[in-house]
Amino acid sequence: MSLRRRHALITGAGSGLGRSLAVRLARDGWHVAVCDVDETRALETVSLVEEAGGTAQAERLDVTLPAEWESLRDRLRDQWERIDLLVNNAGVSGAGEVGRFPLEDWRWILDVNLFGVIYGCHCFVEWLAENPDRPHIVNTASMAAVVSAPTMGGYSVSKAAVVSLSETLYAELLHRGVGVTVLCPGFVQTRLLDAGRWHRPALKATAKSYFAEARITADDVAEATLRAIRRRQLYVVLPLRGRVFWRLKRLLPQWFMTRVARIVGSSR
Repeated sequence: MSLRRRHALITGAGSGLGRSLAVRLARDGWHVAVCDVDETRALETVSLVEEAGGTAQAERLDVTLPAEWESLRDRLRDQWERIDLLVNNAGVSGAGEVGRFPLEDWRWILDVNLFGVIYGCHCFVEWLAENPDRPHIVNTASMAAVVSAPTMGGYSVSKAAVVSLSETLYAELLHRGVGVTVLCPGFVQTRLLDAGRWHRPALKATAKSYFAEARITADDVAEATLRAIRRRQLYVVLPLRGRVFWRLKRLLPQWFMTRVARIVGSSR
C-alpha cells in the first residue's frame, strides 16, 4: 500500500479482538472507524488508538440493521477519500441443543454473526472495489465453524456460514483487486461470553473454563490478521491445534465428527 493515510472500519471494536485490531492498525498510522453498539466502549477504543499513534472516530452501529449500515457508509463516503479495510468482527455467543435452544435465540445469533457480516459486505464491497491500492475485507468466524461441537449449533452454523461467504467473496473479488481473509481462531479471552444466551447455566460454565485455558490472545490474532492482509491470505486458523483439527476435518470428516461426539459426550 502507498504511504497515504489508510482508512479501516471495524465492527465490534469496543472490546476484544476488534479493539486489538484497531490498536494494532494505529501503530501503523491508520485512521479507524471504531464501530460498536456500545458507544462508551467505542470511545475507550478511540482513546487507545490515539495513544498508539493512529486516529479514530467512534461510530455507534447495530450490525443487525441494514439502514444503519447504509447511513454509516454514506457518512464515511462524505468524509473519506477511500476505504482500505472492512473488518466484520461483531459477534455474540450462546449454546443449547437443537430442539431445546429457543428459536428466538437462533435468530438473534444469526442476525448478529451472519447477517451483520452480510450487510457489511453488501454495503461496502463496491466502494472497496473502487480503491486500486489493495483493499481488503476481514470476516471473523471461529474454530466452531470446523469443530461443530454438540450444543453449539446456533453459533457454529453462523460461523460456518461466514467461512462460506468469505470463500465466495474471495472468488468474486479476486479479479477486482479486493482481498478477503476469514479468521478462524480457537478460544480467545474476550468479552464474547458476557452477553451470550445459554439454554442451561452449565453450558456457560463449560465455555468459561475453555476460555480460561485459551492459548492465544486477541493481540496474537490481530498480528496474524495483519500478516494475512499483507499476504492476501484467505484463511487464518489459530492456534496450531486448530490447524490440525481443520486438516483432519477436511481429510476424514466423519471420523473427526465421531471423535468430537465421543469426546464431548464423555466429558458431559
